[in-house]
Amino acid sequence: MNEDVDLWLDEANWDLENAKILLKNKRYNTAVFHSQQASEKAVKSLLISCNLNGWGHSISALLKKYNELINRSINSIENEALYLDKQYIPTRYPDSLPGIAPHTAYNKKEAQSAVKQAEKIINYVKKEIEYFKEKKVEEDAEFKE
Repeated sequence: MNEDVDLWLDEANWDLENAKILLKNKRYNTAVFHSQQASEKAVKSLLISCNLNGWGHSISALLKKYNELINRSINSIENEALYLDKQYIPTRYPDSLPGIAPHTAYNKKEAQSAVKQAEKIINYVKKEIEYFKEKKVEEDAEFKE
């Protein structure tokens, strides 16, 4: 597997672990943001594993690119991707939610939900990468025959 795939997936897992630490410490907005980042980096690792460019920050757009070019279903994580996309800006910037500081705008339930959604996306990515690894092994075996 491409070393970059491992680097991106490792960083995605790191961000997810940070999100859990932040959730435990009641840093809800930042836990949500790290959940978004974990998902984005995981999906980029998937695109890289398919020799595709993972440019951009929209998880939904990156997944649509994967679906269109590789023809694999993304239905099971589309809603999670869209939800986390909406968290990219307002979790960090005071002017994104007028009159509300991001650190006061999010609660425990929202942070827990974001972490679960990131876990779901990362698990999807890991399964997809494994699928292509197994497919390559099968193709290599057929080629040798």
